Amino acid sequence: MSINIAKIYSILGSESSIVPLAVKDSFSSLGMTSGSFITGQEEGYDRFIDEVGTEIVWLGGVPVYRWLFDKTAFKIYGFDSKYDARNLKNKDIFERTKKYAPDEEIKTAIEKIEKKQKMFKNLTASKFILSTSLAIMSYIMLTKYKQKYTEKQIKKKLINEYQSKQKEQKDNSLQEKKTQKNTDFPSFKSLGSMTESLAYNSVKNMWIVDGAITSERLLDSRNPQEFIGYAIKEAFSLCFLYYAGGKIQKFLENNAMKKHNRNIALDARVLENNYIKQIFKDGTIKSSLDAFDKIKKDPIELYDFLHKNPNNAIVKIAKQSDIIVSYKNTDKIDTRAYIDLEKIETLKKDLNKLYEQYKEAAQKGENTEKFFKKVKKLKRCSIITNIGTSIFALGVLAPGIMLIKRKFFDQDSEFQTKRDIRNQLIKEGIIN
Repeated sequence: MSINIAKIYSILGSESSIVPLAVKDSFSSLGMTSGSFITGQEEGYDRFIDEVGTEIVWLGGVPVYRWLFDKTAFKIYGFDSKYDARNLKNKDIFERTKKYAPDEEIKTAIEKIEKKQKMFKNLTASKFILSTSLAIMSYIMLTKYKQKYTEKQIKKKLINEYQSKQKEQKDNSLQEKKTQKNTDFPSFKSLGSMTESLAYNSVKNMWIVDGAITSERLLDSRNPQEFIGYAIKEAFSLCFLYYAGGKIQKFLENNAMKKHNRNIALDARVLENNYIKQIFKDGTIKSSLDAFDKIKKDPIELYDFLHKNPNNAIVKIAKQSDIIVSYKNTDKIDTRAYIDLEKIETLKKDLNKLYEQYKEAAQKGENTEKFFKKVKKLKRCSIITNIGTSIFALGVLAPGIMLIKRKFFDQDSEFQTKRDIRNQLIKEGIIN
């Protein structure tokens, strides 16, 4: 089985995919857990449960609850859950999703939605609200469980340590008496130890869940030590998961334009595919660009054009980039999916810009292979740099700051939850 390198780079470089978020957060969890084990075993296990549990809820919670809603509510009402409700915003666009439906079954399903649009919209909104809310509730339950489990384990360990110490002292006392009777040698002890866009954008949906997780972590912190630790982690996470990544990628793309005169904004799958090289080399891209230029600034005309011109290079590249969703590996467009027409316009501009750069390079004697080799290299480097920077910040820098704070401040070196539980057990007379 061959590995699709282009697809890997495409997914890692996508702003709409949750995979880059998962990769970054996994390294963040690894760094945080490792740092916590350095400060103490109890804190390490506490952090491990928190990070792994959160990862499961964060990544799997919303998709699972959405799937369950699709299999229950949507099935009961007989609606096609794959139909994007954003298509209902424009009446003409909606009519065309029916007109250009890839088969009769989908057309019938769209007609059913047409008759009960309000109900379908309400179900879609309910799915978003319910799945997000249940994911948040799952995390809250996880937090309560984690805190109770950690406290129970710490109490158990402290009591066992106290009882062992008492027994050791008693045994040593008996041994001392025995030794004094038989020898003159002393005894020594050892030294020891937003609704629509949110509903249909996985990344934005994750942002809501993550925002709720951050709030829960800060509000439910057991002590100032835990609060400060979460504040550092969440500040880094929110920054490098949702904000910095896009800014870094944009900076790298602008840098490629300024220093190398290469537009690398296109999807990696497009740049890695031989198709774009061929249409640039033989010049057929020009006719496709010209055809697009003839379209009036009318969304309906553009929507019609996408369906009527499957052989247009821009349409094909839009499908490669998943801006347009194809129906079951055919040339037909799955009209249930929403087409962001602004992204189509942006794609056209990026292709036109890259083609102009290609023509300039060709005039200077640069061949097609050399041109795209450089473009692919710049694109790959930008994605690796973007992901690598975030991984370093989340998996090394943030845990490092927390570890330094804990290790070099005497009052903060011990796991405060353990210290609080010990003080409580002493107060209750269970240990002394």
